[in-house]
Amino acid sequence: MPVPELMPLSTASESKLLSAVLAGLVGPVFVCDGQGQIRKVNPALEQLVGRTEEDLMGRPCWEALFPGEEAAAIRERYHRLGNSDEMSPVEITFTDDQGNPSTILWSHTLVRSPAGDVTLVLAAGTDVTELRRLEREATERKLEEAARQAREEALQSSEARFSGIVELASDAIISVDESHRIVVFNQGAEVIFGYRPEEILGRPLDLLLPSHARDAHRGHLETFHRSPVPSRRLGERTAISGLRKNGEEFAAEASILKLEVEGRRLFTVLLRDISARVKREAGQRFLAKAGAALASSLESEETLRCIAEQTVAEIADFCLIDLMEGSGGSRHLEAIHRDPGQKELAEAFQSLSMDQAHFPVLSAVMETGRPELVAAVTPEHLAEWCHEKEQLGWLQKLAPRSYMAVPLLARGRTVGALLCVRSGQSPGYDEQDLELAVELGRRAGVALENARLYREARDAVLARDDVLGIVSHDLGNPLQAIFIGLEALERTRSSRGEGQAGSEEYYLSAIRRSADAMERLIRDLVEIRRMEAGHLSLDPVRQALLPLVEEALEVMDPLARVKGVEIQNHLDSSRLPEVTVDPDRIQQVLSNLVGNAVKHTPEGGRVTIIGECGEREVRITVRDTGPGIPEEDLAFVFDRFWRGSTGRGRGIGLGLAIARGIVQAHGGKIWAESTPGEGSAFTFTLPLGSPDPEEGSETVPARVPHLNDSRA
Repeated sequence: MPVPELMPLSTASESKLLSAVLAGLVGPVFVCDGQGQIRKVNPALEQLVGRTEEDLMGRPCWEALFPGEEAAAIRERYHRLGNSDEMSPVEITFTDDQGNPSTILWSHTLVRSPAGDVTLVLAAGTDVTELRRLEREATERKLEEAARQAREEALQSSEARFSGIVELASDAIISVDESHRIVVFNQGAEVIFGYRPEEILGRPLDLLLPSHARDAHRGHLETFHRSPVPSRRLGERTAISGLRKNGEEFAAEASILKLEVEGRRLFTVLLRDISARVKREAGQRFLAKAGAALASSLESEETLRCIAEQTVAEIADFCLIDLMEGSGGSRHLEAIHRDPGQKELAEAFQSLSMDQAHFPVLSAVMETGRPELVAAVTPEHLAEWCHEKEQLGWLQKLAPRSYMAVPLLARGRTVGALLCVRSGQSPGYDEQDLELAVELGRRAGVALENARLYREARDAVLARDDVLGIVSHDLGNPLQAIFIGLEALERTRSSRGEGQAGSEEYYLSAIRRSADAMERLIRDLVEIRRMEAGHLSLDPVRQALLPLVEEALEVMDPLARVKGVEIQNHLDSSRLPEVTVDPDRIQQVLSNLVGNAVKHTPEGGRVTIIGECGEREVRITVRDTGPGIPEEDLAFVFDRFWRGSTGRGRGIGLGLAIARGIVQAHGGKIWAESTPGEGSAFTFTLPLGSPDPEEGSETVPARVPHLNDSRA
């Protein structure tokens, strides 16, 4: 890089004087002009950076002297000289060729011209390496002293803090000596087990264990005593239990630690009461099991029996289910007792009318939809439930200790109520039990509502089938009489044409068309009923598709000619193999699809039939140039009785539903595609590779998916 021309320092004598002064300074010094270009350096600086004055002259100081990471900051300081009165000291670390670091504190003196411009900068460095080392050592000594004092304070207060932690811990902390006698019993242990320290200290640990677990626990403790491990979690393989002062056994989890204290071996147990968690988990398992059982049947009686059995199996000794009646009243529908010997008692409650065995709590729950819990039943409760001696006798035999009643809810509506009773020595119900029963009531209510809806749907289907049977039978006979009469009248006419308007031939032709339409309607209704019952029969034979298509087109050709619609058959018999189908049924499908296409294609339009053969199936498409089908209607075109949002056509919407049933019975698929304004395409497939039916084989019954399932 070219060295810029430098301004002289002053006279030669002044320059020599400055060099002599700089050489006499112990620390590194350099002189720069106002732009940071080096003018003078002393030998100490040359030694620091390992370069001569001749190498450094005229170069920017930040580039020639300072390490790369510091150069940018030094350059920025020199660029701001014109806006500041002084340069603050800066501390920079240099490393020599042997890798030894030196920390230099640089101070700057500015020399200005009469106009106030900075002309020279005198930078003097002081080696503070040793000073910084001493400062660090002093700081480290202070930190070590502070740490020592903190350790001493911690050690002095450790015993007090340990005692406080032990007392404040919500878990039980219990220590026993080698003879298994309790020496530490904290406040958490008091809460969990119910003993005061003066009642339990010095006594055997067996008091806190169920009798069936004492021998096993003592053996585990001896094994742990001989093992090298300092701690172990109890109950890793089997559940552990504790015993409260009141005799109640509860689930727990615990860890044990062994310590040597003043020559004595102590065992400390940290124990947590997990009975609430275990109860919640059992409740969730119960609900999952009950939900699966309730979903297994849609019969009302079976559902009620399932609710009662699940209830007494898990959360009650006796349960009673009441359902709302349509008139606003209610009735006992199911009662069951856990004890088989109390079957007569349960049957007695179920047989009594509400007036004879009136439970106000059930009435209140069904009226308000709010659950009720009584943790401890008193004689006053029994007196409120009944007022006659016989009724009171039944309740006293039941011996209720605690009860809860919850609504059976379905879609925001109360459909009944469930009464759960615990008797004898069973524990009383609590809020957690009530929460579980409320959820059971919700699921049971939904199951009962589903059973009701299923029953109504089944009754509706049966009623519909009865109507279809009546229609097909009672209308079929008069219709046959009409056809016979028509045949007789038509034989007396020389021509069977339509004749002129107003003539007898004209009216006879109109009567025949109406009778034919009615016959097709009856046939479609019977066909739908047969398909949904799974009684659609197929007579499969090995058959080429082209003759079936040509026959369907022949039937539709007169209608197409009248409407001015062109029908194009693009099927190539050489490219379409034979398939195993019922010819009459497939022709019925083709006639339906081609007939719909012709009816909905305007004059001058076109209907095209296309056939393709894939690896596993033959695909037939009927495409038209009609108005098309709106996108929102495509999903419903194969549903029964669906005629579209425009309501076009004179049919009742069964043709496509029947076509889909026939195609699916053959193992194929059918679907529709459409672009409004351009036309529609209906496509169905028939599988290849079906075995040839044996000669003389019987008709094959075909199972058809539900005809109103658009996803089938």
